[in-house]
Amino acid sequence: MNPMNTGQPAAPWLSILLPVFNVGAALDDCLRSILDQDMDGIELVLVDDATSPSDGRRLDLWRSRRPDSIRVVTHAGNLGVAAARNTLLSEARGTYLWFVDPDDVMEAGSLASLKRIVDAFRPDMVVCDFRTFADMPGSPGSPPAASVLRPHVQTFKGRSNELSHSAEALIAGLFRTGQFHPWTKIVRRSAWPATLRFPVGRVFEDLAVFPRVALAAPIHYHVPEVWISYRQREGSVLATLDQKKLDDWTLALTGFAQDLRSSPLRQDADMLFEVAHFCARTLLRAVRRDHRLPLRPGERERMRTYVERWRASSPMDAEALTRAYVARGMLGRWAQWRWKMWRLAK
Repeated sequence: MNPMNTGQPAAPWLSILLPVFNVGAALDDCLRSILDQDMDGIELVLVDDATSPSDGRRLDLWRSRRPDSIRVVTHAGNLGVAAARNTLLSEARGTYLWFVDPDDVMEAGSLASLKRIVDAFRPDMVVCDFRTFADMPGSPGSPPAASVLRPHVQTFKGRSNELSHSAEALIAGLFRTGQFHPWTKIVRRSAWPATLRFPVGRVFEDLAVFPRVALAAPIHYHVPEVWISYRQREGSVLATLDQKKLDDWTLALTGFAQDLRSSPLRQDADMLFEVAHFCARTLLRAVRRDHRLPLRPGERERMRTYVERWRASSPMDAEALTRAYVARGMLGRWAQWRWKMWRLAK
């Protein structure tokens, strides 16, 4: 790194941030996929969230190999991924922040592509695409073709490969896909809201945070390239929903309707519809998942709570969304929405 006039090392242009807890050998694959790209001006900051001794040894080994690039911060006890990400936010020194899961793989050339976009446009947010692969122990490095489940998952539906200054387009494009994963969004640190942090102790923390980041980071660039290979493990959050996770899911966007109203954004019809449609689908999916759980008392109260949270999330009320479905010719959605809301009102 080149020294600054102050004699201090120059700040990195990018901080890659990894929360580590019981990752195993996949951590080696992840770090290798990043460091083998041999890009200058990058720091890797890892939080040891009271992980296993074997992970601790891996962290020590990688830090000894690349002391110029790798920093490790240690939690005395396991605080969870949200708290680890908050620590990473505090520790990062880079101009841009990229949260990466430590069991995923960064595709070759991704950092060079990101650097070209950053140098050319200086956006607040860069959005990339990803693919998924099955967890196959004993297959180091890039995932073998046989393990790929989805070769290209689109995270944004809107204009790509060009700089946009429209926050309305960013919000609409993200909500159209509903892909709010931290590892597909690289954010300029100065655009990250000063008080916004991941909700500790909750899952769906990415859904709680990144729509609100988007409100503050309107200048965006979507590159429709796969930069991350996501390792699909057994026991994912959606596959193992219980009451606690349902609560976290329905809480994640609570208050977002007010956030939109308080923002300087135009009340763009497409943006409002995409947010409302996403919130409606979340409500209906949560209700269906709740009904699959073992019978227990308090169903009426839970349904009422889900609806109240939906109202605090959606920028359109039930009747406005009904009219929007009809206007867009989405008659199947209209019928489903009317039926479910009637049932919930009983």
